[in-house]
Amino acid sequence: MAYEIKFARITNLGKLPDRFLSSQHTESPNLAQSSMGEIFSIVEILSPWFPTAQIGQLVINNFAKSYYQGGSTSDLLNFEESLKKVNESLALATQNGETDWIGKLNGILAVIIDNNLHIAPTGKIEAYIFRDGKINHLTDGLSTSAEIHPLKTFSNVISGELKPHDKILLTSSDLFNHLSVESVRQIITLNNSSLSASQIAKLLKKARVKNVNLIIAGLYSKEELSGQVAEQDLETVFYLDKSTDTIVSQFKYLWNNIIAPVSKIIGGGIAKVTKKSINVTSEKIKNIKENRQVPKLAQTETPPAETSADIEPQDNFHREFLKETPRDDGLLKDEQINFSPDYVHYYKEKGTTKEKRASQIFAKIINTLVNFYQWILDLSRDKKRRNYLYISLAIILIIVIGLFAKFGSNKPKVGNLEAQKILDEAIAAEKEGDGFLSSGNQEEAKTGYGLAIEKARSILNNALVSKDATSVLNNSYEQMDKLTTTTRFTSLSALTTSPEHAVNFYIISGEAFFISKDAVFRGSVLGGTPEKAAAITASKGDIIASTRADKIIYLYTNSQMLFSFNSATNKMDQIQLASGKWETANSITNYIGSLYLLDGVVGQIYRHTSSQTTFGAGTNYLSTPSSALKQGVCVTVDGSIYVLTNTGKITKIQKSKIQDFSLKGIPTPFDKITEPLKIYTDSDTPSLYVLDNGQKRIVEIDKEGQFVHQYALPDSFDKIKDFVVSVKSRKIWVLQQDNIYELSI
Repeated sequence: MAYEIKFARITNLGKLPDRFLSSQHTESPNLAQSSMGEIFSIVEILSPWFPTAQIGQLVINNFAKSYYQGGSTSDLLNFEESLKKVNESLALATQNGETDWIGKLNGILAVIIDNNLHIAPTGKIEAYIFRDGKINHLTDGLSTSAEIHPLKTFSNVISGELKPHDKILLTSSDLFNHLSVESVRQIITLNNSSLSASQIAKLLKKARVKNVNLIIAGLYSKEELSGQVAEQDLETVFYLDKSTDTIVSQFKYLWNNIIAPVSKIIGGGIAKVTKKSINVTSEKIKNIKENRQVPKLAQTETPPAETSADIEPQDNFHREFLKETPRDDGLLKDEQINFSPDYVHYYKEKGTTKEKRASQIFAKIINTLVNFYQWILDLSRDKKRRNYLYISLAIILIIVIGLFAKFGSNKPKVGNLEAQKILDEAIAAEKEGDGFLSSGNQEEAKTGYGLAIEKARSILNNALVSKDATSVLNNSYEQMDKLTTTTRFTSLSALTTSPEHAVNFYIISGEAFFISKDAVFRGSVLGGTPEKAAAITASKGDIIASTRADKIIYLYTNSQMLFSFNSATNKMDQIQLASGKWETANSITNYIGSLYLLDGVVGQIYRHTSSQTTFGAGTNYLSTPSSALKQGVCVTVDGSIYVLTNTGKITKIQKSKIQDFSLKGIPTPFDKITEPLKIYTDSDTPSLYVLDNGQKRIVEIDKEGQFVHQYALPDSFDKIKDFVVSVKSRKIWVLQQDNIYELSI
């Protein structure tokens, strides 16, 4: 089978001051020697460039010359003989006083013939082979084993056979001071040679690294390549000291994509308008001259000789394609030619229309600019209206700042090199978790997986590592979920969407009721657009809390007013108290006909019992306000009262007394509720459910505080507002932004 090598290399266009460093590829110019393969070489001498450059190039040139002049039918024998001659040339150079390179030479000479590989390393140099996603270190234990003697500089030889799709990496060892072996493995395994080198070069440039040279070579069958599109546009050389984002390249981009096209359009318009103006002017001048010549003709009665001004200019067709010849009087005169006036008129009208449109557009642009300038000038001169100028400039400045802020925020927060390092840390943490899990240490395993998740999450937006980060995240989540009794939902579809920003929502008999700041919208969980069912006037305040009692939804506003909405009739009524106003509250709930209002600032709960027609005056549920209720964000009742605070703690109250209650057994490492939003239960629900927006989860605990289960929501959920639980139907509905999603539990 015939094979072909696809390769790319990273090097420097200029010279490094502290070393000679070069990576080169060589093929014999003699077609008769093409069967001897291709040479790849990297030579690094850790000494100032000028004294050692001659030695470095001596190694590369002598090896290539000796190898292609080899007379043996054995490629390996030719390879070894060439190494011997390189060593001899180094010994001769040493005898001539060139000794600065001794002990400072790192190099590798390699030949690929068909699918055979021969490598000779010396010093600190690295060679790897990538096969089926795995990596093998070819120079492990060999790169530093050569004796420091010129005649034994290149004394180790590695030979072997390559398989299709194998890739070889030859590199100076400094590469792994900036990128991990695992990162390099992923880049090279997932991409062809050119793309791999391109990505590595970008990472090195980001870190301002120039002291790395490498070669990536892949083996492919010619039969396979013949069926693929030729990769003529792929680069094979990437220079670390050549910026691709220079001012010149940016200007070229602007010129080619913006300035030149716009200039061409404007210039074309100007040219047409100018040409038309010249023609009109010439015509007027011609008419004036003719008018002046009429009396002279009458006096002399002899036509004057034609002047150059009177001769009509020849058209473009005549200038470009016809030679100048004397007129043949035998040709038909203009008045004898039959033509279609309609057609000619149409052609001229069409051309004139295009010119008119162009001139009109250009004139409008100029006129607009002139008017704008005049408006600015008038405002600046008029003291009474000058403030309008300042306001206009301020608005323009705000728009410009906003655009900069918008586009600036799209830049990745983590650079590519930093993202690679974080990915390496995430992979290491995942493997550490696997190790602890296999040894039975679940707590340490959870710590490892937790760290891997945290690291991987932080780099998901980086295009270079997002795929690998997602893989680490999924694998770590899978193991973590088993250890933490978690049901994870990664992909959910919205059931229905609120027409306005929703504060809360309820599911009643298969219908969804969205609560906005001043209205209730009614829709179906099967889809469709919800419609407004009822609303309150703006003077009544904004709805900030709500609770449901069967078919009635109670709505509390920030103006300390309470409304009831009947889901059966769509009727909205304000509930007045017989004495005074409703208390200040940030959360409300109900239980057996009574309403409970939580004031999380004061640390008090107010209870209103109901009669057949209205609610009675509020009473303090606690004899004195409690600090345990301060910073309370949500209240729920099942006979006992549970208050969730913004610290993630839950306070349980029975018969107006605070009980000893705490959360227990929430699995590490996420054993803290970091951003609590809502707590829910009722007399028919055996558990408490807590919405933790910080961890994007709903935590289920029993009514003694013991952890039961948790439901992880998709990572894309970034604005979770509310949730509803139905134990009977084993469903949880979640309000994310203004969409309702359904979870099966």
